[in-house]
Amino acid sequence: METGANRRRSKEVRFQQRTGDNYRDVISLSADLGPSVESARDVGILLSRENAELRKRPIRAIVQTPDYKLPRDLRTWSLDYLTYRARTGKIYNDSTLCLASDLLSDDVVKLRAGRYFDFMCSNLLAPLDIWEVGRKSPAVRGRDLILDLDGRLIPFKRSRLANLIGVSTLAFTTDGQLLLVAQTDGNIGSPGLLAPSGSGALEPKDVPHDMADWTIQKIAISGAERELREECHLTARDIEESSLVGHGRWVSRGAMPEFCAVTLLNLTGDQVVDRSPRRAERSYVHEFMAVSLAPLRLWDPSRPLDMLPQHRQAVSWPLALGLACLAECINDESWSLQKDLLARLEG
Repeated sequence: METGANRRRSKEVRFQQRTGDNYRDVISLSADLGPSVESARDVGILLSRENAELRKRPIRAIVQTPDYKLPRDLRTWSLDYLTYRARTGKIYNDSTLCLASDLLSDDVVKLRAGRYFDFMCSNLLAPLDIWEVGRKSPAVRGRDLILDLDGRLIPFKRSRLANLIGVSTLAFTTDGQLLLVAQTDGNIGSPGLLAPSGSGALEPKDVPHDMADWTIQKIAISGAERELREECHLTARDIEESSLVGHGRWVSRGAMPEFCAVTLLNLTGDQVVDRSPRRAERSYVHEFMAVSLAPLRLWDPSRPLDMLPQHRQAVSWPLALGLACLAECINDESWSLQKDLLARLEG
C-alpha cells in the first residue's frame, strides 16, 4: 500500500530545471567575495579574500556533532527526488563531511558528518523548482534554498542545506603535464565533462581520530589525494607534495563549498596514461589524460578556460575553479610549490 501511494504521489510532482538561470544577479551581489568562475555549464564564485588566508596560515578544523539532518520540509520531497535522480544517473549514499561554518567567521572551521542522499535532497534541489499538479506557483523555489531575502548567498553557518565539501586537485607530472579525468555520462558530479586529476567529496575517513592539530588545509588535501589515487590509479609513493590553493562556492550546484589543491607527482605523463582506470572506478572514469596548459602569460583567474583553450567546452566547474586558483597564486613567491611547479612548466 505504501509503495502504491508513493507511485501515485510521484505522478503529481514535477521537478522543473531552471535551465536558463545564469545567476547573474547573485554574482553581482557577491562581487565583494571574489570574481565569478564560469565553466561549460555552471557558474560559481572564487573566494579570493578567504583564499589569501588559506595560503597564509593554518586554519584549525573540528568535526562537530550532531550529524546533519535533512529539514522536515525537504524530507517531504526526498523520496520523489531520489526516484527522479535514479533515472538519470548512478546514485549512492556514502558517508560524507559537510561544512557547518564559514572559514573566517570563527576561530575554528566546523565540519559535520552527513550522507550523500542528504546532499542530493538539499543542495541539488537548488537548481530546480518543485511543482505539484494543480498549483499555480511552485511548492518550492530552488533559489530560496541558497539566497536570503536580499538575494545574497546564505552563509554556511545559517544554511539549512547539507553543503557537502567538494575536494579536488590538479596533479602535475615531472614533465609539466596536467592530468585530467574524462568522466562518464553516468557520473553524477560532472557527467561527460573533464574533471581535475582527482575530484569528489570529503569523507569521514579523510580525518584521523586524533584531530588535535589538524587544519582544514590538511583535511582537504587528505581527501583530494585519496580521490587522485583512486581515479588515476596512483599510489602514495607516486605523490611528491600537495598544497591547498583555494576554494569557492559552486552557485549552480546549491552554492556548495569546493576546495582545490595542486599536487606534484613523481611520474611522467606517459607513465600515468599508460595505466588503466581501476575496475571500481570505471563507472565514473572514462579515461585520464595528460595535457599541456597555455603559456603563463595567458593565465588569468577571471578567465580560467583560456588556460585549456582546446578543451574549454568540456571543462567542469571544479576544474575551472582549480585553474582560477592556480592562476591566482602562481605569481605568489610565498606559495610553497611555486618554484618547483614553474620549473616543471618551463621544462
